Parts: sequence; C-alpha cells; structure tokens
Amino acid sequence: MNSYLKLIRLPNLVIIALTQYVMRYFIIQPILGINGIKLQLSDWHFAILVLATVCMAAAGYVINDYFDTKADRINKKDVIVGRKITRRVALFLQQIIAAISVLLGAYISYKIGHWQFVFIFFMGGGLLWFYSTSYKYYFLLGSFLMAFLVATIPFLVVIYEIPPLNKTYAEVLIASKTNFNYLLYWVGAFSFFSFVGVLIAQFIRDLLSIKGDREILRQSLPIVIGVKWAKVVIILLILFLSVSVFGVWYQFLNAPLDQITPWYFGILIILPLFLLAYRIYQFSEGDKFKTGLFLIRFAILAGISYAFVVNYIVHKL
Repeated sequence: MNSYLKLIRLPNLVIIALTQYVMRYFIIQPILGINGIKLQLSDWHFAILVLATVCMAAAGYVINDYFDTKADRINKKDVIVGRKITRRVALFLQQIIAAISVLLGAYISYKIGHWQFVFIFFMGGGLLWFYSTSYKYYFLLGSFLMAFLVATIPFLVVIYEIPPLNKTYAEVLIASKTNFNYLLYWVGAFSFFSFVGVLIAQFIRDLLSIKGDREILRQSLPIVIGVKWAKVVIILLILFLSVSVFGVWYQFLNAPLDQITPWYFGILIILPLFLLAYRIYQFSEGDKFKTGLFLIRFAILAGISYAFVVNYIVHKL
C-alpha cells in the first residue's frame, strides 16, 4: 500500500485538495459575503470537483513514473514502477484513475449547466499523458506546461462557481450592471503566483536531474543553455516573482488598516525567495540542493496560505 501512495504522491494530492478548499472558503466565500452573496455550488458538488482534480493529478503522477524509470534510476531516485509495482498494474491504475476524473468532471459540469467544461479534464489528462511521453523532452515546453496545469488548480474553483452565481443572481447583475469577474482577478493572482513559482521549481529540478536528462536526451534548460545561464534565468524569475508580489501589495492591497500583508509578504514570501536566489547563485553541478527545493516549496505554500490573511482582513473590516 505504501508503494501505491508514493506512486500517486499522496502529500501533493492533499495540497491540491487543500488549495481548492482554501480558494473556495477563504477567498471566494468571504469576498462574496461583503455584498451579501452566498456560494451556489453545493458543498457536495464542490467535493466532487476537488476529487476530479485530485484524480487527474494522480493519474499524471502515475504515468510520469511509468515513462520516467530510466532517468530516475540514473538520478538515484526511488523507482517504484517496474520494481515495487509492475508496469502493467501501474498503467491499468493510471487508466482507471483518469477515467474516474473525467466521469466526475462530466457530472459536475452537467450539474452547473456547462457540460462542455468536461473537456477541461479531457485536456488536462491528455496533456499530462503527452507531457510524460514527449512534451517534457522539448526545450521549455514541458516546464511551462506543468506550471500552467498547476496554475489551473485554484482557477477551477472559480470557473465552476461563477455559472451558478450568474444563474441565481441574474436579476441583481442586470439591475446593477455588474458581474463576478472580480473573483477571477482574486483567484487569478494566486494562479499567476503558482505558475511562476512552479516554473522556478521545474527549472531547479532540471538542475538536479542533469545526469539523467542527458541519458534520455531531454532538452532541459541547463542542458541547452548551460548551468551558468540556467542559474541566471532562475534568479531573474525569482526577482520577477518578488517584484510582482511587492507590486500587487503596493497597487491593490496597500490599505492603511492592513498591517499584516506587508509583513507577511516580506517575511514569508520575499525573504525565502531572496535566500533561494542566493542559494541558486552558489549552486554547482552535483549539489543535492535540498535547501533550495525547500525554500521554493515554502514560498509557494506561503503564497497560497495568504488566503487565510485575506479571510481574516475581510472579517475584521
């Protein structure tokens, strides 16, 4: 059982589920509550959406390990498929989980009156399959694709919430000439942060997998442009993300009554990113770089967890 849990990356799946619940109950719900508006997607249907998302991710993890055994052996990673779980069983498991994801996605899409949304899960599952089989071998394509797919995780919450809101509050929206697009902006900020953060994490993993990537002929960032320039790209992305975080605070969240956000951003996001940039500067090929991976994961989780601060500020005001 432990091997199966490792194969589907259970801790990562828990984070995915928590991210979607945090977006719903600590961002969307309190912001809607300011205007006396309530969530319309039922808790049960939202749980189905989360399960569909988690299944899609789990299927992606399984198929990635299925096609990545050679590189994992070279990079001395824990190889599960082919050793602890047979390749036939792993492939069958991936197909079952992927099918469950699509079926659940189809059901919840039908319930909100937008059956075409099921193609999100078709496309997501398909992209994860082709990422594992081919896309990740191309220069930058795999890294950007993975960052994009992770960024859609919080965005799915608002995509599936807005149609029921529009239906219930149609008369109010027409009378006031407003819409719920502001929810897209709020959740979109978290998605953008996740996109850049995961892109940085992908490039860091490329630095750690150079040996295996060379063997399988993968055109990763450090292999194509060299370790030195790859480090420059990563540091520039870190600085870009730090400036973006500061810009969001200065432009949109710089309220006199909010004394929490500047300290939160400075200590829990920007400081770890600066420390990460310094560690990247020191990096040399062969470095295990556990500190660097911890810092980027910490910064990403801190960025998502800012939702708790938003919830507190909204209720306080």
